[in-house]
Amino acid sequence: MIYIFAIVSIIGIAIVLLFFLLMMVLNIRMLGSIRGNGVRINEKQFPDVYERVVKMSNQMGLKDVPDVFVIQSEGILNAFATRFWGRNMVVLYSEIFDLGREEGKEELDFIIAHELSHVKRRHVWKSILIAPAQFIPFLSQAYSRSCEYTCDREAAYTINDVGAAKRALTILSVGKQVYREVNEDAFVEQIQNESHGAVWISEILSTHPNLPKRVQSVSLFMENAQRPVYKENAGKVAVGVTILGAVLMAAYLAFIGGLILVGTSLGAIFAGLFVDEFDEFGQSSDWAFGESPEEFEGSYDEYDFYNDYEMTDLMIAIYEEDLQAVTELINQDVDLEEQDLYGDTAIMYAVESFDQDILEEVLIAGADPNVLDSYETTPLITAIYSGFYDGAILLLDYGADPAYRDIDGDTAYSLMDVSTEEDLYEALLDE
Repeated sequence: MIYIFAIVSIIGIAIVLLFFLLMMVLNIRMLGSIRGNGVRINEKQFPDVYERVVKMSNQMGLKDVPDVFVIQSEGILNAFATRFWGRNMVVLYSEIFDLGREEGKEELDFIIAHELSHVKRRHVWKSILIAPAQFIPFLSQAYSRSCEYTCDREAAYTINDVGAAKRALTILSVGKQVYREVNEDAFVEQIQNESHGAVWISEILSTHPNLPKRVQSVSLFMENAQRPVYKENAGKVAVGVTILGAVLMAAYLAFIGGLILVGTSLGAIFAGLFVDEFDEFGQSSDWAFGESPEEFEGSYDEYDFYNDYEMTDLMIAIYEEDLQAVTELINQDVDLEEQDLYGDTAIMYAVESFDQDILEEVLIAGADPNVLDSYETTPLITAIYSGFYDGAILLLDYGADPAYRDIDGDTAYSLMDVSTEEDLYEALLDE
């Protein structure tokens, strides 16, 4: 389906070509290093091993003998088949190749024959062709495991030595020193004894079957003798997978929750950087866009908060909490009920200042304690909303109406959860 999409889509063709180009570049880089630094086996280099490679290649019907290289493996036991510019290659890690020097000639033959079988069955080229299967969970790994079973069987058939085949596979599990001491029956029995969800998940995500299964598969294919066939305990696997699934789901949800929390926090930070904020004077703060607080100083003439809000001199004095200026302006008989741009009078400024002395000075001068602002709210309700309870008591003393109902339906009584003026006084004193 992916290839069909690529054929009918220009973008799809470009993606497929880019994918294959990337694979080719990575492959050339790796294999170029192997051919440049590895030791190539031929008539002059390890001729005894080369002779066996030629013999097994002819036995399998290969048209050309693949190039075989040995590379330093730093203790890793491995081998693989690949292609380089149309030439088939088999790469042996040095730890595996050492078997041929340490009385493990038959085991080494099995490993070489296994890789030659990959070449014969064109598994490398097929893997490239079915590369889109990588996008389907577990599918490409399942195909790869099937290829490994096939090559194990063909290699055992080619060398005609099932014992060497099983020992070679055991080497991959325990190493090349003690593999002859491993009890084959006990090893294969692990298929059943080690039935766990973790083991099952590990295998289905792997390109190779578990080694006890490979040993059992070769044995059943090559030997006529009746042997016990071990299988995984489906019940244990199901329970294990269920538990692991629950743990992984919990971890996933926690991870998603963490991402959301981090994203929200970062969003709040960036919002704080780029939202046009206002400082305590109501002036636009553009510091996030380059202006520093120092650059902003002295620019109040440009952003005249007092004039913009049409504040009177008395309002300015109250806002600045200058009791002496408030007293002097009141003595000059200023209009206590003059409103600013938003309908607030001096008494509302006094309530919002939380300064009881200034509020009392304004009330003594005769300011209306029941005046309404643009939100149809009285100074008393504003004081209670703001938590200025001493100011609320002072307003009541000067005739504020506790029964007035604002646009939200609240009164001073309802806000303090009382029903009488006496109870209201007590509630405010308690606060």
